Amino acid sequence: MSNNAPKNPVIGIIGGTGRFGGWFRNFFEGQGLEVLVAGRKTKLTPEELAKKADIVIVSVPITTTAQIIKEIRDQVRNDALLCDLTSVKAMPMKEMLKTKSKCGVTGIHPLFGPLVPSINKQSVVFCSGHDNHWTKYLKDLFEKNGAEIINTDHKNHDRQMAVTQALTHFINIIYARVIQKQNLKIQNAYTTPVFRLQSVLAGRVLGGSADLYSDIEMENENFSKVARDFEKEVSKFTSYVLKKDKRSFMRDFEKSSDFMKNFIPIAQAKAVEIISLMDRQPIEIKRNLGTIKLKNLSGKVAFLGPEGTFSHEATRNIFPENFSLAPAPTISRVFEEVANEKTIFGVVPAENSTEGIVQETLDNLIRFPLRVVGSYKLPIHLFLLARTGNLQDIKIIKSHPQPIAQSRNWLSQHFPGIKIEMEQSSTGAILSTKDPQVAFVTSRQAAKQYGLRIIAKNIEDKKTNTTQFYVIAKKESPEMNKALKASRTLVILAVYDRPGVLRDILNEFSSRKLNLTKLHSKTSEAEGWDYYFFIELEGLPKDKKIKEALRGAKQFCSIVRVFGAA
Repeated sequence: MSNNAPKNPVIGIIGGTGRFGGWFRNFFEGQGLEVLVAGRKTKLTPEELAKKADIVIVSVPITTTAQIIKEIRDQVRNDALLCDLTSVKAMPMKEMLKTKSKCGVTGIHPLFGPLVPSINKQSVVFCSGHDNHWTKYLKDLFEKNGAEIINTDHKNHDRQMAVTQALTHFINIIYARVIQKQNLKIQNAYTTPVFRLQSVLAGRVLGGSADLYSDIEMENENFSKVARDFEKEVSKFTSYVLKKDKRSFMRDFEKSSDFMKNFIPIAQAKAVEIISLMDRQPIEIKRNLGTIKLKNLSGKVAFLGPEGTFSHEATRNIFPENFSLAPAPTISRVFEEVANEKTIFGVVPAENSTEGIVQETLDNLIRFPLRVVGSYKLPIHLFLLARTGNLQDIKIIKSHPQPIAQSRNWLSQHFPGIKIEMEQSSTGAILSTKDPQVAFVTSRQAAKQYGLRIIAKNIEDKKTNTTQFYVIAKKESPEMNKALKASRTLVILAVYDRPGVLRDILNEFSSRKLNLTKLHSKTSEAEGWDYYFFIELEGLPKDKKIKEALRGAKQFCSIVRVFGAA
C-alpha cells in the first residue's frame, strides 16, 4: 500500500440499495468503513460517487452493468479501484479496462447470495485486471472475515461458470418443464431417492429469480456452446431410446461413468447423507386445482380474508372465475355466511402440517349443521415482504403468530435480536403501517395485492409445510366431492368419560380394517366430563364398512355425526 493511501478506504456501491449491493453495504459498514451508495432513487449520482470513493463497486443487474461502467469509468480517481460483483466477468472487465483513468481494475464474483448471514466460509472469485493496493486490501479484509479467495482470469471464470452455474440451472429448469408437460400427478409411492434429490435441486433453482437466471444463461458467451452440446447429447440419447440401441446407450453411459469415476464414491456416500437429512414427508409435485370444472355450479364463496392471505390463494385455486369471492374477518363468520345462505360454499383452514389442527374450524363444525364437501392442500411458502428492497433497512417484523412460528429458525438466523410483533392476521399487519423499516411474513400473493417488494423467498423452516383447507356447504355436493377427489370421511363422536371407551370405539374401525388418518380429542363445552373425538378415516361415508363401524360406535357414544368427505 502506498504511503499516501488512507488506512481505511471510502467504499462506494453503485446499486447499494439493491439486495446484493445492500448486503455488501452492511458488511463494509460492519467493518467500521464509510460507505457511499448510489441507486435509482438516491440523491448521490453514480458519477458523483465514482469521484468520491476509494473503492468503486458496481452491483447492478448483468444487463445494465456495461452501461453503468461506461458512464462512470472515466470519473474514478487515479488512486482508486474500480470493480464489479456480477456473475459473468468478460463483459464488465472489458468495459472497465477501457477507463481513461489510471485507477485499478478488478473483477469480483462472490459465489453466494444475499441471504447468507455472513461471509465466513464463503468463496469470492477475484479476476485480475490492473490490480492495485485496494485489491489486496479487499482480499485481506474478506479473508480476515473467513472468506476463501479464488484468484483467476475472466476467461477461465466464465468458462467455469458456464458449466457449474449456467448448465446446472438450465438442466433443472428443463427437468421441471418436462415433468409439467406429462400432465401426471406424481404418486408418493413412486418417488425414488434420485427423483427426490433432483427435485430438491430443481426447487432450489426455481425458487430464485427468473430474471437473474435468464441473464446467467444468456449473458455468459461461453454457455451458447455448452447449451448446443447439451442439445446434441439429449438428441443422441433420445435416438438411442427410440431405436432401442442398447449397445450405444451403454457405451456412452460407460464413458460418462469413467469420466466421473473419482467422484462417484463420494457422490453415493453424500447422497445417502442428504436423503437421511431430508424431511420424512415425500415430495409431491401437484397440478393447480384452479383448473377444476364445475359445470353445474356457480355462486359466491366465503373465505377467511382479507385478500392476499393463504385462504384467499387456496380459494382462488379451488374455484374457477365464474365464482365470486367474499372475504370474511373470522372463521366463524365464514360458517355463518354459508349457514345463512349468503354464500353457496365456504373455505376454511383445517390443519397445518407444522402447527396442527385449527381448533376454531373444528369448534364451528360442531356448532353449525354444515357439510364438508371436499378438501384442498396448499403448499405453504412464506415470503418476507417490505416496502423497502434492502434487507439491512428492516428493524421490525410483523405477522400472524402462525407464519412467525413456521419461520422461527430462519428469522433467528437472519435477524437475530430483531423486534417481532404479532398481529391478528398477516394482512392486518401489512395494513397497520406504511413504515419502510417494517417487514411482513406472509404469502407471495400479498406482495402483488399490496404492492410490496419480496425481500426473501421460501423462508419457512419446513419446506414440506402445507395447510389443508375444508370446503363447507349447507348440503352435500357430489360434484365438489368429485372435483376435489374426496377420499376420506370426517366424523365427530361425543362420549362419556370412562376407562377403555376410546379402545372400544377404535375397535369398531380396526376390526373392519378401516384406517384412521386423524384422531383429535376435545373436552366438551356442554358437559365437563364429556369428550369429543374428531376422526378422519380412509373411505367415503357411503362405504358399507364405514356405515357398519359407525353403527357399532353408537353404543359407546352419545353423538355420532358424519361431517362429510374430504
